[in-house]
This record gives sequence, C-alpha cells and structure tokens, in this order.
Amino acid sequence: MFRVGCGSAFFVRHRDHLKIMKTILFAILLCAAVCLSGCIQHSSVDQRVVELPMGNPDATLATAAQIGQALFASGMAADIQKQFPSLTQQQLQGTYLTWNAGTFSGTNSVFFLTGIRYTGSLPEAKAVADYCESRVKQAVAARFPPTPTK
Repeated sequence: MFRVGCGSAFFVRHRDHLKIMKTILFAILLCAAVCLSGCIQHSSVDQRVVELPMGNPDATLATAAQIGQALFASGMAADIQKQFPSLTQQQLQGTYLTWNAGTFSGTNSVFFLTGIRYTGSLPEAKAVADYCESRVKQAVAARFPPTPTK
C-alpha cells in the first residue's frame, strides 16, 4: 500500500530544486551586492565655522541670512571658480554656505557653515574651505566692525 519508491524520488527531485534555487538566489544576491557597491559613493567634507559676534544684539539668524544672501549675490560661487579653475562643475556644486543658530556650552550662537563636499580625492579641498571661510569672515567683519579698544 505504501509506495516508498515514488516518495523518495519526490524528495530527491525536491532537494535538487532547492539546491538549484539556493544557487540562483545566491548568484542574484552576489550580483546585487557587486552592483550596489559600485553605486555607493563616500563623500568627504572640508568645513569651516564662522560665528557672529556673541553678545551683539544684531547677531541674529535674520542678520546671518542677510549676510549669506549678500555673499551669494556678490558672486561668491564665481569667485571660487576663478580662484580654483581646476575644480570641475560637480566639485563646484559641492561648495556650500549655510547659517544656523545653536546653543553651545550654554551660550546662544549664530554661525555660518561653509566649505566643500566632494567624492574621491580633492587636494584643493582645504584651500577651498579656507577661501570660503575668509570670504564669510570678511562679510561678517564688514557688518560687525570691531569696536575700538581704549
């Protein structure tokens, strides 16, 4: 009444199918991993922080926005390109200038973040970030001239 031969043949075929499916699944996963590893890019950032003068009542986020917008309007991006002509268009698109407010060690501060975000190697990254920082510092100094000391 029991057909042992047919049942064992079914399990052998089933086991073979599982083995083939596992091999195919492994191959698909391996291909996906290889493809994704080529798509993932690690970016680097060279960044500087420039603070508005603490304790000055005009050192607000609105003032930082005015300074930042004035820097954009004055052609800071074009100046970076002139200063660093070897930068590609993609690298130039990685330059940035943002402003924000925060509390550090219990003190409120309004500050700029500026620099460059890039992938791969960029020997000029430090110089670009330094240049951006100097432009922001000049703009902040123009808005908040130092008070003469007695």
